[in-house]
Amino acid sequence: MRNRIIILLCSLCCLLNIQAQDTTLYDNRSGVSHWIVSDVLQDRQGFIWLSTWNGLNRYDGYVFRQVKSQPGDGTKITSEVIRQMTLDPHGNIICSTDNGLFMLDVRSYTLRDINDPKNKVKPHPGRERLLRDTHGNLWRVERYGVTKTTSPHHPAHVVEGTHGVQARAFLKDRHRRWWLATKEDESIRIYDDKNTLLGFLGADGRLHTNATPFNYRAYSITESRSGDIWIGCKPGALLRLRERNDGSYDISRITAPGLTCDTIYDITEDAKGRLWLATFGGGVQCVTNPAADHPDIVNFLNTAPFRGSQTRVRRIIVTKDGNIVCATTNGIIIGYINNVDIRKSSFQRLTRDGGRIESLSNNAVMDVVSDGRETIYVATENGGIDIISEKSLFSKTPVFRHYNTSNSSLTTDACMSLAMKGDGHLLIVSPDRVMDFIPEKDSTVTFSRNFWNPTSHFSEERPMRLFDGSWLFGQEQGAYIATPHNMESRGYVPPLMFTELHVNGKAPFLGICQRDTVIIGTGDRNFSVSFAALDYLDNSQILYRSRLNGEQWSQASPNHTITFYDIQPGEYILEVQSTDRYGRWTANTKSLTIIVEAHWYETLWARIAAWLLSLALILGVVYTIIYIRNLHRQRRELLEKYLSLLSNPRETEEQPEDTEAEKILSQELSDADSKFLDHVRRYIEENISNSDANIEDMASYTATSRSNLNRKLRSLLDITATQLLIDARLQKARQMLEASAGEKVDIADIAYRCGYSDPHYFSRSFKKKYGVPPSAISSQSSYH
Repeated sequence: MRNRIIILLCSLCCLLNIQAQDTTLYDNRSGVSHWIVSDVLQDRQGFIWLSTWNGLNRYDGYVFRQVKSQPGDGTKITSEVIRQMTLDPHGNIICSTDNGLFMLDVRSYTLRDINDPKNKVKPHPGRERLLRDTHGNLWRVERYGVTKTTSPHHPAHVVEGTHGVQARAFLKDRHRRWWLATKEDESIRIYDDKNTLLGFLGADGRLHTNATPFNYRAYSITESRSGDIWIGCKPGALLRLRERNDGSYDISRITAPGLTCDTIYDITEDAKGRLWLATFGGGVQCVTNPAADHPDIVNFLNTAPFRGSQTRVRRIIVTKDGNIVCATTNGIIIGYINNVDIRKSSFQRLTRDGGRIESLSNNAVMDVVSDGRETIYVATENGGIDIISEKSLFSKTPVFRHYNTSNSSLTTDACMSLAMKGDGHLLIVSPDRVMDFIPEKDSTVTFSRNFWNPTSHFSEERPMRLFDGSWLFGQEQGAYIATPHNMESRGYVPPLMFTELHVNGKAPFLGICQRDTVIIGTGDRNFSVSFAALDYLDNSQILYRSRLNGEQWSQASPNHTITFYDIQPGEYILEVQSTDRYGRWTANTKSLTIIVEAHWYETLWARIAAWLLSLALILGVVYTIIYIRNLHRQRRELLEKYLSLLSNPRETEEQPEDTEAEKILSQELSDADSKFLDHVRRYIEENISNSDANIEDMASYTATSRSNLNRKLRSLLDITATQLLIDARLQKARQMLEASAGEKVDIADIAYRCGYSDPHYFSRSFKKKYGVPPSAISSQSSYH
């Protein structure tokens, strides 16, 4: 009989051990290059290698990457049906095929022929091919593929007897015991300060060693200063437990007239000993005299914002200054407490304002806690965490600081409850994880599902620190305890490796794991870098973050590939970091120097040359402008001198021609140009009074064509032949008018003598050039 019992117990232990293990099959459906796997090993860097009938496969916990020979690679490998493999003393992988041996050099990730007879793979026919990796996982070569058997470990442990029931309310009492209320079995368990179960609190107020229902679903438990235990329930009930002399409790259900809603989510005590009730449908209510045999309860249903609404309050806290802050399904309600007459207290609702970035981030507020000094923390259902000082919260325009996944290290915006951990740490409970957040440093440690259990779903209860320093958390599947050692220590730190460099249009480079520097060519600026934290037990909850050149870390995510697009030339330092399998950041930062080569036109010398060329171009433009301006000025001066000759024609042929103006012209012009202008001048002098004089005749007189006449005059005097004739006539008219200043002159006669057949046209032309009519010149004693 005794032997049978022993056999039964051993069988049961084996069964439990099997149930605690997970087995995963890897074959061609998982990315292995062939369904026949011949061997398995782990290299010195931590990668798992499979030899198959289609080359080698490297596994980093995420992806199988194939390594095999390629045409033109210089090897004599004729077959990659690998039968066995082993590591040589240098860590290289020796592969045995039916046609000989070859080697994978792990430093360069190239295949090489083996001609040295000392390199051999010891055959192991008929031996089961197993590998126990550095994590303790067992890899076994199967008929089809390879299996991995793991034994999952979750640092947090479930409170015995609570598996499968929702942990809904916690309390630490004055007797150094802690209370745990669960929902489905309507039970209240009481434990000592060593976390040993003392018993179940029954409806009779006594502790029972066997599982005994309390017959109420407790949603909140608190102990008043008088030692009474107050319990808020759902469905509705407000209970007071008063301790008897024998340690049992007298249980009373409070039914005061002011209690308009007894679905109570939270109970808190203020400095005056009053109890504030957060009801789910009746707003805020106050027990003014909790120690009385028949307590009075005040509600505020006739006070804004509770008037005419069924306000659902989840949490309530009392601030340092004695005011209250309530977390509701529609924003925050702040209360200014009147200690003289509690009924005259006033309240105000704060909600999200899309026009103010400093307003509340989300109206669905799940919890609110205070650090006991000035700072108040607000948990929203899907807007992250809001932080505000009490002074600002109760001011005319409250200013909230927002922390969420888009602007901080938080890994989720869904927040359910909060607890102050101390030293600036804030515990944030989310639906599937717990975050240890330090707002001032923007540092977050995430305790993911692997830390708790694979199907974690947390309840809304606030975490509670137990007497031994452990933390108690509520889940839909039970209550869980996390010890300080589990939360603070890191245990296994997964090595972080760069696994692949993939440049568009080229084969992936797996040897990046052996490099600390990579060089990107000028035509390869679109590329991606992959990396992995080598954890073969469970990497599903590992998060990664990265930064370039020491800038701010990126948002944490499961993504383990970074893609660069059209990166500029230069030298960059890429850093990546990962959490462990439980979501906690580890000191495994890995760096990679990326050197992006520059095109010739992006080099420093090319830039200097471009700057010099631009400078030369600017100087050339400036010089050209100055030259053109000087040329125009010279032509205007030459034109003025030339017109002065026309203004003073020779009286006779015998008059010498070497006047001062003629000397200057002859010095500034070539002989041919001087003769050409002299002919033009002679024609104008001879025909200045001839109204029939025209350009064709002038061209004939100078023995040239009309077009050449205009071209020559433009190049020498910057004027056309027609305009020159007009200017000469008007200047002649002006001289005649100035000579007869103060005398009565006949404007028409002067017009005719200067070649104008229409005196009115002459007057308009004269005024256009000189700004005054001819009569104005003749009426003055002198033009100047």
